[in-house]
Amino acid sequence: MSYASPVRPSVTGTLRALEGMLLRAGRQTALANARAAVQEDRARAAARRDAERALAAVTARAEPAVLPAPGT
Repeated sequence: MSYASPVRPSVTGTLRALEGMLLRAGRQTALANARAAVQEDRARAAARRDAERALAAVTARAEPAVLPAPGT
């Protein structure tokens, strides 16, 4: 009766599996960072549009500035 020896993972296979797990985690982190950056960019763009609209509204309502006459 012969016994089959247990299959031992090779060093290369083990390193590949470990690399795959580490890269998967890094990829997930990179995607999460990219999503956060896109959301921040959208928020900044919305704030800029609001500021431009507010500034345009203020300048449209403002009367021209009267400068003092020279020498007074």
